[in-house]
Amino acid sequence: MHYEGNKEAKGYTKSVSETEQLVQTNLSKDGKTLDLTAAYVKEYGAKDVSRFEFLRDLTSLAMGTNLIGPQGAKHLAQSTVLVNLTSLNLFYNQLGNDGVKYLAVSDNLLSLQNLILSDNNITDMGAIYLAKFLPLFDNLIRLDLRLNKIKDDGKNALIEAQKMTSIKHLLLDKTEGFLVNA
Repeated sequence: MHYEGNKEAKGYTKSVSETEQLVQTNLSKDGKTLDLTAAYVKEYGAKDVSRFEFLRDLTSLAMGTNLIGPQGAKHLAQSTVLVNLTSLNLFYNQLGNDGVKYLAVSDNLLSLQNLILSDNNITDMGAIYLAKFLPLFDNLIRLDLRLNKIKDDGKNALIEAQKMTSIKHLLLDKTEGFLVNA
């Protein structure tokens, strides 16, 4: 049996209306901040969030610990609703290199100033791919990639890319802290 399109197979059994209720409950009064940290909405919840028209004014989305995977990242990256985001927190979501690729090539996330991708099983391959597209993110000031599997090749690519960007805070591992672009 093929389970790819099955919500239950992805560990998510909420209907769109249940997801909408969860979002409405956690949305700030001004409609600019949404915190769904540890709501475990998974891939299909990310898909639902990416389509809610009432989130057009959203500037800050925290979706850490939701296990959205690469396809969830794809839904967020391709969303025509979430184009005003300035802060996106996706820590611990099992994005991997494929999820990073979707985010890196997104034309809809270019307003981001803060991007948190820590603890997502990203390797050198994903870091190098992200580094290639970082100069397109004109507004990005802070990029957090701590607790991933990025080694020297990936780190070097990101540090070189940082020189062509406005990124002031590039966090690559827990002992490094901030690398400040002069």
